[in-house]
Amino acid sequence: FDNHIENLIDLKKWGFKISEHLTKTDCVDDLFSFIKNIEFIRDNMPFEIDGVVIKVNNLSYQTLLGNTSKSPRWAISYKFKALQTSTILESVKYQVGRTGAITPVACLKPIFLAGSLIRRASLHNEDFVKKLDLKIGDTVFIEKGGDVIPKVVSVDLEKRSSFSKSILFVKKCPSCSSDLVRPLGEVNYYCLNTDFCLPQKINKVEHF
Repeated sequence: FDNHIENLIDLKKWGFKISEHLTKTDCVDDLFSFIKNIEFIRDNMPFEIDGVVIKVNNLSYQTLLGNTSKSPRWAISYKFKALQTSTILESVKYQVGRTGAITPVACLKPIFLAGSLIRRASLHNEDFVKKLDLKIGDTVFIEKGGDVIPKVVSVDLEKRSSFSKSILFVKKCPSCSSDLVRPLGEVNYYCLNTDFCLPQKINKVEHF
């Protein structure tokens, strides 16, 4: 065939599994109606999706448009807004990376989101925690970045109780107890004990 959709229809006849949610249109309004409908029914699908792929149907046009080094010029993905839910921030732990950077991690009351059980989410750095005005015991909204990586996006201040505790960023390495240093102009704290801090050594080997 000289077009994409007829190829897909024939593949289905041969026994290949293709999406049942296909449409061809030359109208932008119809295109956005299709996208809106798929977003509405996405939770009832037997698999996880994070958007819709829009393609040029004519195969000769696809060849004419060509590709960049990373993606085709004849196709684009329309990403849905990430699904959100709320849960409780139970505690904060600190991880040591291969460079010695200290990353605060939110320990959450387990909750299902977009097909998986979420227990933890990165809090990035001290400035991020302060920007959100985050406290232990808060009700927080989480979402999956790109529908993959869980992240805390905001705090439900209306549900904050008087028992919520402020988060005091650690001053010593959680592994080797060395003093942490925050270089001028950077957002991360670092453990400079590169020779004897075990997580750094393990992470360097894993990275290698």
